[in-house]
Amino acid sequence: MHRRLSATAKGKGPVTESHEAPRTGRVKAQAPEHPDLLRKHSLKLIGRVTNKSAQRVRSLIPFFTDLWKGDTRPVGSDLGNGMFQFQFDKEADLVDVLEKRPYHYARWMVIVERWEPTYASSFPSMIPFWIKVQGIPVHLWDEDTIKSIGKDLGVFEQAEISSSAVRMRVQVNGRLPLMKNYIIEYSNGEEVTASLIYERLEKHCSKCFRLDHDINDCLEAKAQLRALKEKQEPSSKNTQLETQRDRDGGSKTGNSPFQFAAQSRLDLEKEGHREKYYQSTHHDESGHTYHRRQSNRSGHQGARIGQREGYTRSSSYRTHHSTDRNRNPKPHSEQDRSRYETNLQWRPRTEPSIRFSKEPSQPNAEALGECGKKDYAKLKNKGNSRKQHT
Repeated sequence: MHRRLSATAKGKGPVTESHEAPRTGRVKAQAPEHPDLLRKHSLKLIGRVTNKSAQRVRSLIPFFTDLWKGDTRPVGSDLGNGMFQFQFDKEADLVDVLEKRPYHYARWMVIVERWEPTYASSFPSMIPFWIKVQGIPVHLWDEDTIKSIGKDLGVFEQAEISSSAVRMRVQVNGRLPLMKNYIIEYSNGEEVTASLIYERLEKHCSKCFRLDHDINDCLEAKAQLRALKEKQEPSSKNTQLETQRDRDGGSKTGNSPFQFAAQSRLDLEKEGHREKYYQSTHHDESGHTYHRRQSNRSGHQGARIGQREGYTRSSSYRTHHSTDRNRNPKPHSEQDRSRYETNLQWRPRTEPSIRFSKEPSQPNAEALGECGKKDYAKLKNKGNSRKQHT
């Protein structure tokens, strides 16, 4: 039989020595020096989304896997923090993908660069764009001028100057605001403003020209709107005070010894509406207003219009139109009157003069004859017998 071990023998006793982690947030590591490891990562693409809320890396990886497939399909993985990577098997497939930049997903730009042995947290950040340079006079199109703009903007690659347009390919930092205008200063003191048009540029902020949000989420636009509202609040308060004074009977000035009893704005509006109404109702009878009123009245009243010529208006007729009381109706022509005339005539109701009794009337003896008298007697006796039976 086995012997039972104690808790101390099993190592379950209380811990006598306390161990606390330093938690400094900083450690030291050895730099990699393996050439094979560097050669392994040389066929990788490192990417970053510009808008994390609108671009999901999990759905982005299968999309670019199908888009970038060549002889073999690249293998993508999520690196976190809006970053991803793709491993290629051939150098040609990798170079072909880099030449077709820039890329976008869900209408927002995507930053893609070849892997580099760098320690910078801002990597990757460069997006190559073809940029049209507009606003420069035709006789000032010079490759050196375009090259100077490209070097100031980012990493200049090449320039194309034709008879109709000027273009340049520049790698721009996608994590910084885009530059849309440039001022070119010439040696003779003249200045020219050149505007930059980015080709294949998707959604971005039209206020600060950043690629990670639109104008609805722009902090600069919100701050400007807030400042504008604060400036408008004092003026709105002053207007409210002025309107309140007008309602109370006008503003009182200390320098004036007189006080004017001004009418309220509501009374002025009532008088204005009343004047407009009288002006509209006192038109000439030959005008459009009278004919429009007559046509509406004829459509609603029907046959009563035909009798209006002999009708005398009373004071209770259309009391809400004071101007129509004293106006005689315009007589209708014979053609209009014939439209509303009918052949129906009114007759008083008469009570029937003949009252029917429950008892059947006695037949005429001469009309019945001898045979009829006998049949009538039989029917009468038969009816009496039924009454007695019931």
